[in-house]
Amino acid sequence: MRSVQYLAGLSSLCLLVTACQPIQGDSLLTDRKEDSSAHTVSKEPKSEELMLQMSNPNVNMTSTDTKAELTGECYVSTYPSHSIIVLNGPTPLPVTDLNSNTPAGSGYGTCRNGRFNILLNITSLGSPAVHSLRLYLQARDADGNVVINEARGAPIFNLSK
Repeated sequence: MRSVQYLAGLSSLCLLVTACQPIQGDSLLTDRKEDSSAHTVSKEPKSEELMLQMSNPNVNMTSTDTKAELTGECYVSTYPSHSIIVLNGPTPLPVTDLNSNTPAGSGYGTCRNGRFNILLNITSLGSPAVHSLRLYLQARDADGNVVINEARGAPIFNLSK
C-alpha cells in the first residue's frame, strides 16, 4: 500500500514539473514591452455597441395600474454616461430607476451590470388602448454629445392598458 502511495505522489510531481515547462513558439498574449499594440484592447466607445433589449416587448396592464415595470439587457460600450428614457411619440414619460445607484427623481433609468430595471409612470396613457412606446438608450460622449444606436438601442414595445 505504501509503495502505491509513493508511486502516485511521484507521478503527480512529474505532472506538475512537466506542466510548468515553457512552451515553444509565440503566445497569443505577451507582456513584453517591445511588442506592438496589436494585442491591446480599444477603449474607444462605439455607437454600434450600444444595445438595449427588453425581456418582453408586450406589456399588459390593467386600466387601474399606474406603473409598469420594464426590464431587460443593455450594454453601453465605454461611454462615460448614459440614460434610459421612454418616449410616447415625442413626449418623454416619467421613469423611476429601481437601481439604487441612480439619483432619486432623476427621471431616467441606467444600465447596471448588463441589466436595466425601471418603473414607467403610465397614468397619462389613455385606457383602454394599446400604446406603441419607444425605449431609448442615450449615451453621452466625452464632449456631452448624445449618441444613440437606432438599430439596437431603441426598441419599440406595446403597452396594453
